[in-house]
Amino acid sequence: PEELKSFVEAYEEKRRNMQELESLEAQARRGKIPRRHYKVRRRTLESRLSVLSRDLAVLREKLWRAGGAYADMVRQVEVAETELQGVEADINRTEARYRRGEISSAAYRKLLEDSYRRRDRAKTTIDGVLLRLREEIR
Repeated sequence: PEELKSFVEAYEEKRRNMQELESLEAQARRGKIPRRHYKVRRRTLESRLSVLSRDLAVLREKLWRAGGAYADMVRQVEVAETELQGVEADINRTEARYRRGEISSAAYRKLLEDSYRRRDRAKTTIDGVLLRLREEIR
């Protein structure tokens, strides 16, 4: 139970940090914060994410070894994370292709819509697994 609680807390902190990083990048793009502040804050968040990822890897391994339902839940999170990484790469590729003029605006919107739908599905999967793990803790 203690490892479950640690895994859920660490994963939730990782998600909060990822959201903060996304928000920080959006603010920097819009010119809402000074570039120096952005760089310092980004480095801090990235180092924290690195530590969390390392901790999560250890906890993930322990849950994996516990077997059964926990191993299945860890596998679901890993699959969803892989999907998220793929979606983010697709979004970046689509934006680059649109900027270069390789695709029309209609195709751009359609591709982004599909990518956002996949991203939402992966995040929902992760949320569901975390919810089930939180229920196991109680």
